[in-house]
Amino acid sequence: MNLFNKMATLLSRNWKNFTLLCSQTQQFKDRVWIVSIQQKTGQKSNLFNDTFVVSEDGFDKPMQWMEKQGYLPEIINDVDNMQRSQAIKIELEDSSHSLMRVK
Repeated sequence: MNLFNKMATLLSRNWKNFTLLCSQTQQFKDRVWIVSIQQKTGQKSNLFNDTFVVSEDGFDKPMQWMEKQGYLPEIINDVDNMQRSQAIKIELEDSSHSLMRVK
């Protein structure tokens, strides 16, 4: 068997795994949330009733922004499983986050 045939065989065996990995990567890169952060009363924070867009396109791995915000693993799982147009509210020590998945 020549080198070309060996490579073709190897590619055909791994093609399904490769396409699945590409699909998963593309799906996480496509997700976008609108996040509204409300400071809790009596707390000092840099976040004063701020609303912005979080796109996973700018991150290296899924849920990276949520991890940096200190979301618990079970909350990250809930956010990860959100459908489009779904909204949830997350209570942290010093702020309340309202998230809506838009894409």
